[in-house]
Amino acid sequence: MPAPYPWLSPLWNRLQSMRQRLPHSVLLAGPQGVGKLELAQAWAKSLLCEKPSPEGEACGQCEGCHWFEAGTHPDFKHLTLIEKENREGEVKLATEISVEQAREAVEFVQLSTYRAGRRLVLVEPAEALNTASANALLKVLEEPPINTVFVLISHQPRQLLPTILSRCHKLEVGLPSREDSRKWLKAQGLDETLLDWAGGAPLTALADREEGQQEIRAEILKALSQGNSLDAVSLAENWYRRLPARLWHRISYRWLLDLLASSLGGDVRFNPDFSKELARLGKQVKRAGLLDLAQEDMKAGRWVEHPLNRQQVLEAWLTSYRQVF
Repeated sequence: MPAPYPWLSPLWNRLQSMRQRLPHSVLLAGPQGVGKLELAQAWAKSLLCEKPSPEGEACGQCEGCHWFEAGTHPDFKHLTLIEKENREGEVKLATEISVEQAREAVEFVQLSTYRAGRRLVLVEPAEALNTASANALLKVLEEPPINTVFVLISHQPRQLLPTILSRCHKLEVGLPSREDSRKWLKAQGLDETLLDWAGGAPLTALADREEGQQEIRAEILKALSQGNSLDAVSLAENWYRRLPARLWHRISYRWLLDLLASSLGGDVRFNPDFSKELARLGKQVKRAGLLDLAQEDMKAGRWVEHPLNRQQVLEAWLTSYRQVF
């Protein structure tokens, strides 16, 4: 199979050129929504294929390929965030890759390979490794077993331990060009204006549409466009149950950044479809108050999933927002 997405072809070719002298660990680093996971999975499948093409592509027909597609390949392990049930019985995605998961991966690579070939461990997102799990993996990254390859995926490589980074062959996976993204989005039936909201990441734009985020975003931004005339109490009551905390933070923070840019006479980056509203509000805003609110919102991203009283938090934010005009 070729590269998962057109803009990944140069990286795909580079990965395939490494087949004869494989590094023990590879780090694919870059923003979310550009296809790092799909690239890593395609490469893993090609490395585990029993009858690859001369170019190194997986045949898709051998037993190894069938196992991989079914998610049951005995020589492949995917280390990622898993769902856990809390005390209230709610099932949520974990925020860290646990030390128990890391130890399972260490035990996995100590076993003999099932088909006397390669063994591959995929870790994503690598920044979800806590100190204990990272140190557990570090032992095998320092002295990896023969024919074992680790592939780490990171959206925020600066959060990785320096000792982890130093043992990985790093490949940067950047944003595709605007033209490549535009063509691909058009083929998916998407307007390129969604690319701005997605920060230039085409897969994020596609996911936003499939999750209905654009409709929610439009509703929120229309309300925020009211400036100091919005009703903080009723909006908070309406939104707090049906608006995920992280989505709210993403929408509100990017709106504040665009509003700040507009007040300074700069270009709107994330919400160009609301440029007129932002230009109007930019003339009314008290810049010092807006800057303070944006800084508070940036810090809030660190604890956005904390089980606070969501309605009160939303109401307080909307009240502070109204006061910057």
